[in-house]
Amino acid sequence: MRSLRQAVLLGFVLTLATGIGHSTELVVQKETSVSRTLAGNALVFGTNEPIHGVTVELCGPDWKTILTSTKTDEKGHFSIEKPTMGKLFYIRLSAPGMDPYQLRVRIKMQAPTELTIHLTVAT
Repeated sequence: MRSLRQAVLLGFVLTLATGIGHSTELVVQKETSVSRTLAGNALVFGTNEPIHGVTVELCGPDWKTILTSTKTDEKGHFSIEKPTMGKLFYIRLSAPGMDPYQLRVRIKMQAPTELTIHLTVAT
């Protein structure tokens, strides 16, 4: 009976340790980004390496409704067609092993053409 308790306890500790090792923290950009388009590049923070396969979602203002989504290509580039209505958009990026990232984007014609978004490695 004692060895069964030890095995259960060990399993619990390993589960806890594994869960902590794969934790992610939502990163929310406080300032509103400005761009001419809903396009850009996803890069690893600190190395500027492009990230392939990042899910990029155009969300509603509540961050719960997903209007459309795409994935980054092998160069980390993405592009979402801008809806006909509105000038403020809500974008979320997520990828395995990276912290999810949310930002607001305001469309202005005199702004830079594309966004550069740096994702951090999940700890």
